[in-house]
Amino acid sequence: MGIIRFKKANCKNCYKCIRSCPVNAITFNEEQAQIVEDECVLCGKCLRVCPQNAKSVRSDIDKVKAYIEKKEKVYVSLAPSFVSVFSMQDNRKIFAVLKNWGFTHVEETAIGAAQVTKEYQRLLKQGQMKNIITTACPTAVSLIERYYPVLIEQMAPVVSPMIAHAKMMRAVYGPRIKVVFIGPCLSKKAECNDLQHEGAVDAIITFEELADWMESEGVDLDADNAGEIKGFKNEIARFYPAPGGIIKTLSKDRGTKYRCVSIDGIERCIHVLGAMAEGEITEHFVEMNACEGSCLGGSCIKPIKGGLLKAREKLIEYVKSSRKDGKLTVAADINVDLSKHFVDRSKNYPMPDEETIREILGKIGKSSQAKELNCGACGYSTCREKAIAVYHHKAELHMCLPYMRERAESISNIIIHSTPNAILALNEELCIQTFNPAAQQLFRLGQEDIVGKHIYNVLDCSDFECVQETGENILNRKYYYEKYNKTVEQSILYIKDQQLIIALIRDVSKEEKQQRQLYKMRSETVDIAQKVIEKQMRVAQEIASLLGETTAETKMALTNLKHSILADAGEDK
Repeated sequence: MGIIRFKKANCKNCYKCIRSCPVNAITFNEEQAQIVEDECVLCGKCLRVCPQNAKSVRSDIDKVKAYIEKKEKVYVSLAPSFVSVFSMQDNRKIFAVLKNWGFTHVEETAIGAAQVTKEYQRLLKQGQMKNIITTACPTAVSLIERYYPVLIEQMAPVVSPMIAHAKMMRAVYGPRIKVVFIGPCLSKKAECNDLQHEGAVDAIITFEELADWMESEGVDLDADNAGEIKGFKNEIARFYPAPGGIIKTLSKDRGTKYRCVSIDGIERCIHVLGAMAEGEITEHFVEMNACEGSCLGGSCIKPIKGGLLKAREKLIEYVKSSRKDGKLTVAADINVDLSKHFVDRSKNYPMPDEETIREILGKIGKSSQAKELNCGACGYSTCREKAIAVYHHKAELHMCLPYMRERAESISNIIIHSTPNAILALNEELCIQTFNPAAQQLFRLGQEDIVGKHIYNVLDCSDFECVQETGENILNRKYYYEKYNKTVEQSILYIKDQQLIIALIRDVSKEEKQQRQLYKMRSETVDIAQKVIEKQMRVAQEIASLLGETTAETKMALTNLKHSILADAGEDK
């Protein structure tokens, strides 16, 4: 599992970590950024720039706590830059905290740095190397092994102060102890797994992790109790964390042909390494640190009040005070093997031909060099570099913000210009910003005449002012504009984020005319039906009247006939 971990995040259209990565060791697939483990140099830039805090560092805290719980003998190699990171009245306090937590013993990594300086001094005197590049910074080492392998022979074949000190502690206190390095560096987590020095360091705790640990334990660094800081003969080695600190530890009477120069910051390191690879630099002793401010600006340090300037002042004061203490209790002359050899870890990607590159670029609208903006928004310096990354499946084709913006604008423009409905955009003062051709045709507008004018100069409708004041949308409301003899169905929308008011207007004049005609026809039909009904009623009434008269006459005739028959029979009374 990698040292830098990514959690799922909304990486779409961000690319900030890709832009910050100096070696483009971050791939982007399915809208998610991922580190390419065998290309990463662990500079930590992606950790600092991620706006969503989607990246974290693998922690060894639980492993170290387990060592302590099992009563292991756990020794600490503490980077001297701790004095710049932690605010405390007495620098011995941090030693006491670690001892109280159960660590067996605490020493400064500067003890190992003093031995590394001796090795550098020996190489300077031998004068056999074209250039001498220091190898105390594991990120700088990884940068050369992965991207400038031609310079491996110019790297000082010496371990870092961390490895040197760990070996020295094991030589003095026994091979079975556990060694924990505490410092400002992310890439130390990878260095401790170096198979050349397997087992030298068991765990890494960064200053950031230590600060969180102390906070969780409620540690007060201004408390009175303090521990003992072990001194050693070459206290100037405590300058190692500062820019130029390694050079400062070298003997002033170096008697060497090499010119000493300090380089900090990974971009500057890359620039110098490129020049060295081209043979432009010779006979230089190059102190190289990937972090700006060297280890005082380490990748795993929480923000320091006063920044690098204050951090350097605190380190200088610490070195001066340690000289006054005079406690030379640690033997720093232990003979251990400090040699180191380096390996070409570069990856040789196949290079696409020119036709393939142009084909990839053409898919995102870059049909000519004039259209290659090289804006760097995708994280790559040039459009060609991005196209090559797409070929190697490290980047997605549409990771091009100018192209996607042009495409989105093109699609939206097609929709806006093609729709038969009128669209007007107003600012919060109800002044017209723009309108589409349908609006121009519907209301007979001229571009020069109305842009910037108040909407009431064109459309006299109080709904606009209502939306302006309330922020509430008015949807699908019919309105008749007498000036244009137009009946419309309009929606007026307030777009808060853009501070715009959008009017979507559909001409329904023909529909309204048809509705009126249909209404008239229906009204006439109703009138006719009513007249028919009334006529039928009159006819019915007349028929009923006639039927009534004839029925009465019939009844009378039948009654008379009845009486006549009965009279003839002698029965009528």
